[in-house]
Amino acid sequence: RYHHVLVDEFQDTSRTQWRLVELLVQSWGEGSGLVAEAPLQPTIFVVGDRKQSIYRFRDADVATFHEATEAIAGLRAAGDVRRAISHSFRAAPGLLAFVNDLFAEVGGGAGGRDRFRFEDRDRFPAEQTAAGGGGETLGVIAASCLEDCAEAVAGEIAALLAAGQVRRKDGAGLRAVRPEDVAILFRARESHRAFESALGCRAIPAHVYKGLGFFDAEEIKDVRALTRFLANPASELRAAALLRSRLVGLSDPGLLALAGALSPALAADDFPPAAAALEADDRRVLALARRGLRAWVGLVDRLPPAEVLDRVLCDAAYAFELRGPHAAQAQANLGRLRGLVRRIQNRGYATMARVADQLDRLSAGAGMSNAVVEASDAVSLMTVHAAKGLEFPVVFLVDLGRGTGARQPPVRVIADRGDGQPAVTVWPYRDEAADEERQRDVEETKRLLYVAATRPRDRLYLSAVVEDGVKPKFNPGSFGSVLPPRLAEVFQQAAPGPAGRPADRVEWQGASGTRHRFRVCRGGAETDAGPPPARRAAPRTTLLAPLRLRAPVERLPVTGTEGETDGETGGGQRREASASRRVGRLFHLLLRRYEGAPVALDTIEQAARELSSGLAATEPGTEDEVAEAARLYARFAARADAVRILGGDRLWEVPFALRERAGGSPAGARAVIRRGAIDCLARGPDGRVTVLEFKTGRPRPEHRRQLDVYVRAARALFPGAAVDGRLVYV
Repeated sequence: RYHHVLVDEFQDTSRTQWRLVELLVQSWGEGSGLVAEAPLQPTIFVVGDRKQSIYRFRDADVATFHEATEAIAGLRAAGDVRRAISHSFRAAPGLLAFVNDLFAEVGGGAGGRDRFRFEDRDRFPAEQTAAGGGGETLGVIAASCLEDCAEAVAGEIAALLAAGQVRRKDGAGLRAVRPEDVAILFRARESHRAFESALGCRAIPAHVYKGLGFFDAEEIKDVRALTRFLANPASELRAAALLRSRLVGLSDPGLLALAGALSPALAADDFPPAAAALEADDRRVLALARRGLRAWVGLVDRLPPAEVLDRVLCDAAYAFELRGPHAAQAQANLGRLRGLVRRIQNRGYATMARVADQLDRLSAGAGMSNAVVEASDAVSLMTVHAAKGLEFPVVFLVDLGRGTGARQPPVRVIADRGDGQPAVTVWPYRDEAADEERQRDVEETKRLLYVAATRPRDRLYLSAVVEDGVKPKFNPGSFGSVLPPRLAEVFQQAAPGPAGRPADRVEWQGASGTRHRFRVCRGGAETDAGPPPARRAAPRTTLLAPLRLRAPVERLPVTGTEGETDGETGGGQRREASASRRVGRLFHLLLRRYEGAPVALDTIEQAARELSSGLAATEPGTEDEVAEAARLYARFAARADAVRILGGDRLWEVPFALRERAGGSPAGARAVIRRGAIDCLARGPDGRVTVLEFKTGRPRPEHRRQLDVYVRAARALFPGAAVDGRLVYV
């Protein structure tokens, strides 16, 4: 029954998925069904880039792309069925020249149908890459350990935020670098903590993208320690975890002094004798914890677990521990954990012990991602898999020597070795199928590297650990293991060694003869941003009142109502306002359905009745409201200027989120994100865009202010186009 099929991101398709698509179009070649009588020939259209096939762990098979191409070519015997888009609308010319040379070497060599290939048609056009040479678009960071690399990356980011510039997306010159312009990408998720810590020491806000470490987050560890202790206060191990959490904050020497009496130190009526050996700070925090726990333990059997946790976090002023650049993420994580606990409660009788056990089971499973927060005003940290489809002005590809960490299993089972038969190998024996499987892993790593290298728009930095100034160690499965050997030497040249300070610039000559220049970034005291602040422990505090932390960016609706009313809200007026909103909403839905075309009134009323039933099950429109909305639409469609108002191409109910500065003076301005939906965008043949805002009530002053926001949003959606706005009072 389908005449036209489009499959996007086809490089991530598995053989089973392609078989399902084939079944959809199977009848086309048989001359059967409605397709044979269709006015247009049926079409199948697949879109993808074989160089970006990176979901092999999800059974995606890049060889399927070639099979699909051959199958589609069989449907169209005449002419070439392939079309290629090689022009990049993202990256600067120097980056494109580097990508051309890098993957011309990475993509060489023999291999099967699933090997990474970078052919002449994959190269970015020469006129696009004429600038070549890299210039300030390429950087390299090498240090003796991961922590030093992270410090150097954080130092370079601080320098960019202080004085760096990137191109505007609309091509109208340059602008200053903002935190959200920067992404730190890595092969494996184990790397992100060092970079997150280094950014935190410089007070640079950072956002760890979903997929990384929910149960590894410090705030989640703290609450789990609390939950486990409240479930079993007699446990020494659980008492130790709570004492070292930020809820108590006992020092390591204090923990050692109380060894063997950790549970009594928290839960016993009398202060343990061992506490006499504690330092003054440790005695104070232990006394505060004991005082709180006497009340909290008594609540465990009287209140639901979620309410107990809320009470403890409030009494302990835990919000104070969340201060800093990661406060928004930490608060979102706590909200997600609270939701988990409530869901456990809602499934039946839940004690604190059952909640603790369930959280333990979840943490031991496949893992959960951090709560999703908008990464506004923050550096993004993510794996390359998570970055696919995104772009950033500045990208740091770090820890190039780290592999996937996957060891060869002693018994390896390959479900299909290519001939439909399985294969089993036992270590140390290796057969041809096992070698082919390892080679497929290598080819997948090359494709991952291609995805990473094509994320930046303006700058790309490469970072690797180089011990003692010798050649960096690139483990199997790492990005470094697939780099051209001469490019790997760049890290050795950039690393500080016994000979002294390395050069400020290093070069790599690609196969095309272009010399790509990398600026050596050292970070730390040698960056323009100055030395990093000293690492200090968080100060002790006796603050008991909870702190309310506000998100760094406010989210504001453009208007609080979908329709407009007249007058303020008293008791009866609130009912009138609600009715007016429903009438206005029904009118907008009718306008979207019929687009101003004249329709019989009874037909309009029937459509309004159907639309009303779907608006809100708890508050459907009355018959009078349905009739009023239908009359409003009929009145508008009868207007002589209705067709002219709705002329051109139209987009209805266009949602947007517009970042702006709000406030009086520039000093008092704050960042806000305004959200809303534009009733209609009409684009004429001359390219002019008109924002149409329809109102079913009488004119009010706030209507013009609302329209102004919509016009600014439309200008952001259509940069360079002439945009105006019009209020249409029905």
